[in-house]
Amino acid sequence: MVPPANCFTVLVIDDMPANRVLLRKVLNGAGYAVLEATNGDDALALLEGRALLPDLIVTDIEMPGMDGITLVDRLRHLDSPSALIPVIAASGNSDELMRRNALAVGCDVFLTKPFDLSVLRREIGSLIKERRQSATARSDAPASGVALNRIELRLRETK
Repeated sequence: MVPPANCFTVLVIDDMPANRVLLRKVLNGAGYAVLEATNGDDALALLEGRALLPDLIVTDIEMPGMDGITLVDRLRHLDSPSALIPVIAASGNSDELMRRNALAVGCDVFLTKPFDLSVLRREIGSLIKERRQSATARSDAPASGVALNRIELRLRETK
């Protein structure tokens, strides 16, 4: 599925189907296209070889298989544009150590579930805006053949 050109895409990673359904409805209602994965392994497989990357990731922390902290750690060490995707981590566990670990591996924001959906929408908008501004400021655009997100593709089209 390729979303409309003016639509940002969010990858939602959560092992609980009800959480994915809720986030899909909320994010679709806010105008985002949504991709889904059930754990970190599925998410990395989904990101591999994509011509268009999601603009942002919202991931649960505690999941079977690869958890959210391991996912973000692996993502940040990739030698690809996927490493730059902003990540919001979410967990029903409000443990301070988990929050610090999530931020230490490269999560941009940590939210404790249940979170206020308006806060989630605000954080998503803010991170996408920051990413767009940093992509605009970069003069070293990725080489052709490397996966790009919609922001980088639009920037190339306007040059």
